[in-house]
Formats: sequence, structure tokens, C-alpha cells
Amino acid sequence: MRNQYQTYQDFMIQQPFFSFDVLHYEEQTQQEPFAARYYAFTTPKVIRRTQDSVFMCCIPDGCLDIVFIRQHDTYKMEFIGSPFLHKSLIVYPDACYFGVRLKPGMYFPGEPVCLKELTNTETFVPQLSTKLRVLLERLFDTQVLTRRMALFQEYLQEFEPETYQVEKAVQHALYLISASCGTWDMNSVAKEICYSERHLTRLFSESVGYSPKMFARIARFQHALYQMVQCGGTDAVSSYLDALNYADQAHFQREFKEFTGMTPRHFSAYLRACGHPVCPTPAAHSA
Repeated sequence: MRNQYQTYQDFMIQQPFFSFDVLHYEEQTQQEPFAARYYAFTTPKVIRRTQDSVFMCCIPDGCLDIVFIRQHDTYKMEFIGSPFLHKSLIVYPDACYFGVRLKPGMYFPGEPVCLKELTNTETFVPQLSTKLRVLLERLFDTQVLTRRMALFQEYLQEFEPETYQVEKAVQHALYLISASCGTWDMNSVAKEICYSERHLTRLFSESVGYSPKMFARIARFQHALYQMVQCGGTDAVSSYLDALNYADQAHFQREFKEFTGMTPRHFSAYLRACGHPVCPTPAAHSA
């Protein structure tokens, strides 16, 4: 039986601006042995950003991205922790990128930083170990996304799960909040797990770097975003209010703009103008 903590609504988490204005973008989603989204792209030789640019704009998703970069003969690795608001990322021109977006509650093993320290940051690994450099070289020796996915999985499976996942109670809370699209309050989650609300809230915040309430907001927003992407921005904004438990249209618009930097109407127009964003292709389940 599949572990219930390993699925996050088929990993619907969206970063729609990652594919905008880059070259050769592709991505795939997997559910086993852990939920993750893999993506790859190259950047143009000259990057031009305007004040209103959405190029490589990162929005709240509750996840940690591990990004591997090759720029000519130089290798880099960075962690992108879930921001609390939308923000532009550092991007190198004329570079190849391979990224892994892990499910909420997962992080990269072997580095002296915890998930809490990475949340709401963009952190470059200052010096690559021999083992990491070998991994990067192998990742960029191939241009086949599925091969890169397999190499990353092989690397991660050298470690014990407790070295790259938060403890079970927090995994369960993340799952329950995500599966409810952010509608479950912490009191209900705590009762389900048989913890006190105060203890679980403290444990959750200390593990992932944001509060359960913040994650519930992100989960609800991400569900709305997923629905908008799937319909290509053609549905009316009002269609999301009741289904996602937003108090009113003003509340939805305010939260959406806070997280994306644009109104829902503007984002819908963006979707229609640029066409349907890349739809992740589910990867075959690993053994």
C-alpha cells in the first residue's frame, strides 16, 4: 500500500513563472518513491528584466527546490526555500538548469542546514563536496530528463529517510492540510494526530520554518492556482470562492496578489496570452 504521506494531491504545486522566457523548458512529476517535480531549462545569453517582469518569479508553495546549474565549465547548486511572498530569483545567463521540487517536509541530506533555515531564502552552496561535484557532472553529462531524475533518486536513496524528511507527525499534518486544500484548521489536524494543538503547532513551525496557518494559506492558494492553470484562465474569478473557502472576492484577490504580484484577472490574462503553461508529465512509478 502506498504511504499516504507520499502523495500531495498528485503534486499539483505550481511555479508557473519558471517556464516563462527560458529555453527548452520541460518537466515531469513523480509520486514514488517520493513526491517531487523535476524540471530543466536553459537561459538566454542576455537576460532582460523589467520592473513588472515575471521571469523566474518564485511564489509561495511550501516546498524546497534543489537547483543544479552549469554555466560553461562552472557548476553551482542552490536551495530555493518557499517564500512567503512572490520574489524574483537570481538567474545566470547562458546556463543549463536542472531542478527538483520536493514535496513539503522534504529537504536535501548531507548539508549542514535544516529546512527551517532554508525557508524564505535563496541559498547557494558555497563549496561543493567531491560527492556533490560528481553528482552535478553526471547530471549534466546527459540531457535526458528521465535519466537525471534517476540519478537524483539514486543519490537520495543512499541516505536514510529521516535525514531528508521532517518527523512523521509533521508529515501527517502537512498531508492533512494539503489534502483539505487548506480548509482544515490546526485544532482538527491536532485531534486527528492525537497531539495537543499547541505542541503540534510548535513542532510544525520549528520543523518547516513557517506556521501551520501559513501553510494552510499556501495550500488553498496553490489549489486555486492549479484550477486556473488547468482551465487556461478562462473561468470567472468568482468560481473559486465557495469551493476554496475564501470569505469573499476581495479576500481572494488580496491574497492572490500578495502571493503572485498580480491580480487573478491579470494572471488569467497572462495564461491566455502565453498559452497553456507546460503540463507536468507523470513519471513512471519507481520500484
